[in-house]
Amino acid sequence: MSDLTDCFELNKTKLFEKIRNGLPIVQNTQNLLDCSDDLLFAWDGNESSLLVRNWRAPLMEAEQRAKVNYQTLISSIPIIQDIDRVTVSNECSLVALSGPRGVFILELPRRWGPDGYFKDGKEKITCRTYCLDSLLFQNSHLEVRQVRWHPNSVSDSTLLVLLNNNTIRVYNHSKLRHVWQVGPLTMIKGAKTSHTDFGEVAVDFDIAPATKPRSADLTAANESTLNQSNKTLGGKTAKQEKIEWPIVVLRENGNIYILLTSLDSDMTRLQGPITITPQRMDNYGLESCSIMIIPSLPPTMVIAESNGKLHHALLMDAEAAEHSFNEVDNFILIEPAEYVIHVLETVELELGLSGASNAGPKDAYNCPIHLKRDIINELRYFAYHNAGLHVVTVSFISELQRYLDSESEEDRLELAASSRAEYVLCTKFDSSERINAVCGISLLQLPAGVVLLLASGQVISLKLVIDAQLLVAPNEKTQRASDVDQQESGPSFLDKIKGLLQRNVNQPILANKLSSASPHESYELLNQAIEVLREQYLKRHDLVRAEFAKHINQILLKKEQQLREIQDLEHEREIISEGAHKLAERFEEISDNQELLVRKCHSLMQKANTALPNSVVAEREFSQEVSRINKATKGMAADLETAKKMLNKQRYHIDKSQDELKSNVYQLPEKQHRTITEILTQLNGEIDRQITDAKRINKIVGV
Repeated sequence: MSDLTDCFELNKTKLFEKIRNGLPIVQNTQNLLDCSDDLLFAWDGNESSLLVRNWRAPLMEAEQRAKVNYQTLISSIPIIQDIDRVTVSNECSLVALSGPRGVFILELPRRWGPDGYFKDGKEKITCRTYCLDSLLFQNSHLEVRQVRWHPNSVSDSTLLVLLNNNTIRVYNHSKLRHVWQVGPLTMIKGAKTSHTDFGEVAVDFDIAPATKPRSADLTAANESTLNQSNKTLGGKTAKQEKIEWPIVVLRENGNIYILLTSLDSDMTRLQGPITITPQRMDNYGLESCSIMIIPSLPPTMVIAESNGKLHHALLMDAEAAEHSFNEVDNFILIEPAEYVIHVLETVELELGLSGASNAGPKDAYNCPIHLKRDIINELRYFAYHNAGLHVVTVSFISELQRYLDSESEEDRLELAASSRAEYVLCTKFDSSERINAVCGISLLQLPAGVVLLLASGQVISLKLVIDAQLLVAPNEKTQRASDVDQQESGPSFLDKIKGLLQRNVNQPILANKLSSASPHESYELLNQAIEVLREQYLKRHDLVRAEFAKHINQILLKKEQQLREIQDLEHEREIISEGAHKLAERFEEISDNQELLVRKCHSLMQKANTALPNSVVAEREFSQEVSRINKATKGMAADLETAKKMLNKQRYHIDKSQDELKSNVYQLPEKQHRTITEILTQLNGEIDRQITDAKRINKIVGV
């Protein structure tokens, strides 16, 4: 397998080498793969075991790659039924293994160790397994149509199973909790009734986002009054508000029903068939095969038909509940519908490439189409079938989100952009009955990718490209500014290139069985591929190349013109710079002359004022007084300077005399100094003795 079609190098792993021998003989679209975080699960039909592998192992280094292998999860009970669907629970604690004649729940062991494997990488592990209602399937002709884990399960163990008798059975681990009837019972002792002839059997279901029951709105005032009374009386507070999970059920004839219920209640409300607008004669498909809900606002519904048509619709609340007059059923109670379905567009898929050039509409290939949501991008989903894989991008979801987030009252909702369906993988490109169905599909995260297992044993792993514009909503101010700029400057070159590269048909990856086609069919297929490449790829690339050449020409002309303008501006800047220098020099000269003139004017004014004959006597006296004070100040300054000099001279003489006195001090010899000290000490002792005697005599005499 080429690296271009196996980006994650899964085709050569031991896991897929082992399950190739266990692929089903009957070629039908199945899903034997599932992924949760970094674990890839695959069903081995040969040994009836579940294989698990860390799919990020091929991305590790070569030394670590040799240590990584797959683990085998063995069921604790024998699984003898055929398994066509592997569904991992939301928290990756359980795995539902379902087939047409039974459903098994396998408990996953705990993960630990440096690599995060089950039980530290043990090669084979026996897991506890439950078989759901084995006697029910043995004693009847019931078949499983769809299996889904409920998103509101606290213990991650609530499983919903749709059977072909128009019932949904709710299981928690191995225990049956509820049986919800979504239509009349159709299978009686293996014989088909009139209900099956008219396509009234439920073929698929999906769970819409939770809603608030409308019955609660009618009693909202009573509940608020009761809450206030409970708080006043000190009683218990009111119960938590309940929510309902609408379960959208699709029947084969295209009718859609909605079952409103909660997990903790046996009471259900069935509504339908839901009105579909705009109305059509075929009711949007008489060969409906699958349905899917995208949790947008409002929820987006995708209805698939076996002829390759995909209807994109919005599930909205009806203005008023209305009874349906299209169906009368005496076995079940159908309430007035609270919802309405509005179909926005229909996308037609190409189911295989026909090698014959004269193939007409009667030769169109029909097969069941299965839908799978993209866990990375909510605007995109996958449609896989016997003829390959399509990736469908729903464009109006982003427009709805932008309209709801906008705070402008003048903003209008315009759903002009149509959805795009890209044929990624084609497994049928001849007119024979030979098919190479998709046996497994799984979506990977970080990095984003998709893994496909074909009936021929080939593994296709491709990386998914995420468009940042679909995930990151631009700022409203930036968006308005860009809109204004675009209105002023016209359409951008990027938009023009995107429009030229937009094609109606693409060339998918071709994957067929090992058996080779006839030379004529191969030649027809080659001609068709060449025609597609010429018309949809090469021709558009030539147009883009011509547009690029034209755009480059315009840019070069603008560049030359701008260079000339730059030269002219440089010349003008030099002229302006020289003029500025001359003006600066002239300004300095004028400033100097102005200062000189100002000083001359001041002196002239002083002389003129003094020479005036009508000068005031007080001013003349004040001038004379200022002159006298000025002379006196100068004399005092001279006297002060003389006094400072005299003071310094006296200080000098005083310091000199003190130094001379210190140098002329008489000092006794050491012997005389010692003798005088001894005499003074004796005299001191004699004086102390005499004082003591005198005190004693005074005490005796009594003085």
